[in-house]
Amino acid sequence: MSEVVGIIIANTGTPAAPTKKAVKKYLSRFLMDPRICPMPRPIWWLLLHTVILRKRARASAEKYRAIWTAQGSPMAVTYDALERGLAAHYEQQGAPVVVRCAMSYGKPTFKKAIKALKEAGCTRLVVLPMYPQSALSTTGSVRDAVARATRRARWKHPVAIVDDYSEHPAYVRAIAASVRNAGFSEEKGDRLLFSYHSIPLKDIEAGDTYELQTGATSLAVAGELGLDRRRWTISYQSRFDKGRTWLSPFTRPTLVRLARAAEPDSRLFMVCPNFAVDCLETLYDIPFELEPLYRAALVGEAVNAEEEPGALENTGRRAAHCDDHLAARQAAAHAGRDRTGEPAFRRGSHRRPTPEESFIYVPCLNKSKAHLKVLTAVLAPYVGDEG
Repeated sequence: MSEVVGIIIANTGTPAAPTKKAVKKYLSRFLMDPRICPMPRPIWWLLLHTVILRKRARASAEKYRAIWTAQGSPMAVTYDALERGLAAHYEQQGAPVVVRCAMSYGKPTFKKAIKALKEAGCTRLVVLPMYPQSALSTTGSVRDAVARATRRARWKHPVAIVDDYSEHPAYVRAIAASVRNAGFSEEKGDRLLFSYHSIPLKDIEAGDTYELQTGATSLAVAGELGLDRRRWTISYQSRFDKGRTWLSPFTRPTLVRLARAAEPDSRLFMVCPNFAVDCLETLYDIPFELEPLYRAALVGEAVNAEEEPGALENTGRRAAHCDDHLAARQAAAHAGRDRTGEPAFRRGSHRRPTPEESFIYVPCLNKSKAHLKVLTAVLAPYVGDEG
């Protein structure tokens, strides 16, 4: 009897709906993860449920509504497409492989995915966390979820977890090609910003190699593009709180610095290689917070690059002040997206920038054919796929 391999593609997750109730439920699960919470759990639970969630659930729900699609969550829609695409690939190859997706803090759950693979007769499990650069707070959380789910499902077969693919040739080529396809041209004086999700420095001190991986990815992609070192830089976005020290330089002050040093008529391209699929941090934060910040700094406006609109400590008056600071430019960004093809941006489709654009975001690989090629190449050693 031939071996049947079960594959799970995994990520953080998404709320079930862009409502305060659904977002509060999702954030509660996410922020109570032992790898995420910034203080002893009993104290954190009290603070989270009496202060933070009351304030931030509504604000986050508004952001999710801005990116929601007719089919549902952009992330969920994309992962459904990737699951179908991978399944079709292995079916075409005649490989005995069953594919499911699972989320650490949302649906479908690991419990449901592993139960389905068990019922399908799988005798080996391969889990691919969709984080090209591994971290204790992302890949580590997937490992925790897999351990719990396999234990509860009484899974007795081998389990392999792909730790990272930060320097895999197929991944590096795909990211470089996405930058080229977005219109990047070093001959025109374009610059490239690699922006990654930040992590607490305490994780690095605990042995996390995430920083090394982000550097290796950036260097490999820049090498694939043949870029001069002065044409690209690295930054980190989505700092969670100010109670801990986070991996920097941060994206917001980096954007301001780049804007103030920009050559006339130059363009800045921004790519986020550690997001496999576009999500709130890219679909909302970039066009409605980071891009307006860059454009404002570019024309010499006074900007506050230190405030993080979505940081947990920014509640109440501080959050209102921070949100008001960018309100006018965010409104302009909404209007600008309507004029320049926001639906295509949400889908992660590339569009040629217009000549007057000074800031261009390079979408994630999403549900593209290039992304499926990357995933099958990364999974090949685990499933014996020769296609």
